[in-house]
Amino acid sequence: MPIRPSAPRSIVLVTTVVATFTGPALAQDDAADIAAARKLGGEGVTLADAGNCQDALDKLARSEKMHHAVSVLERLGECQIRVGKLVEGAETLRRVLREQLPLDAPPAFVAAQERAQGALAEAKPKIARVRVSVAAPADATIWVTIDGVNEPTANLNADRFVDPGDHVIEAGAPGFRKTETRVHVGEGAGESVTLTLQPDPDAPGTGRADSPASTAPAPQADHTLAFIVGGVGLVGLGFGTAFGLGAVNAKSNLDGACANKTCPPGQQGNIDTGERLGTTSTVGVVVGGIGLAAGAVLYFGNFGGSSRGEAGVHAAAYVTPGGVGLSGAF
Repeated sequence: MPIRPSAPRSIVLVTTVVATFTGPALAQDDAADIAAARKLGGEGVTLADAGNCQDALDKLARSEKMHHAVSVLERLGECQIRVGKLVEGAETLRRVLREQLPLDAPPAFVAAQERAQGALAEAKPKIARVRVSVAAPADATIWVTIDGVNEPTANLNADRFVDPGDHVIEAGAPGFRKTETRVHVGEGAGESVTLTLQPDPDAPGTGRADSPASTAPAPQADHTLAFIVGGVGLVGLGFGTAFGLGAVNAKSNLDGACANKTCPPGQQGNIDTGERLGTTSTVGVVVGGIGLAAGAVLYFGNFGGSSRGEAGVHAAAYVTPGGVGLSGAF
């Protein structure tokens, strides 16, 4: 239906958008999708003309996703810019301008490209810039985000186009604390920020009690000497006990042969034997007790040194005519 010159502008624009969904090029697309896209596109344009780009964005984007139309894509770019998404809107308008139109393209497509050229020229001077640098060791694996979006490290120390307004910039690396800064950039302005990474003492491998470097098992002490000394003690106790039983038996025999603690001359040999057994038993028990005590000290005190030649305690029991004892080097 022809458009009269006196028709309202919004009706003209909606009709123009609808016209872009007609023609032979659309024959390959699903008719239902085309119809739905036409309806969404018309509603989006109506909202945009009424100044409600916030609601128009959803309908225009869904229409473009279902079926491409240069006129709808151009209005989407305009609305993105109006709601403050200057970077995204400018890229959308560039897509419109890059599209190669056929010589017989509908007038609505040509008008959309002309409109995109003017909207882009107006938006470009308002786009802001942020230059981010990170101070960190050369071998640090740095990551950076701007408003939660990963920033390629290749773009550090170079201008990053952003929308005017407030932005949150974060940076970090394994073994370093995350750092954050906030920056406000006005229309067409540029800001530079530098984030300095500080080592994280709580990171794995930095010396904490729960880090892998500090949880390695401690070298095990060599208890060989403790076992040897303790074994000598056990043998000493065994001999002492055996000789002690012999001494008790000899004394029992003497008690039966000697009245009133007076022994006849024929019992002198038994008396000497009993004394030797008693002395040997005493020495065995004392050496055995010292050996067991020294073995326990060496074992539980980890004084035995290690198999790698570390210093330790070296102890030995001794018996002399004057007594028994324990000697060693510490």
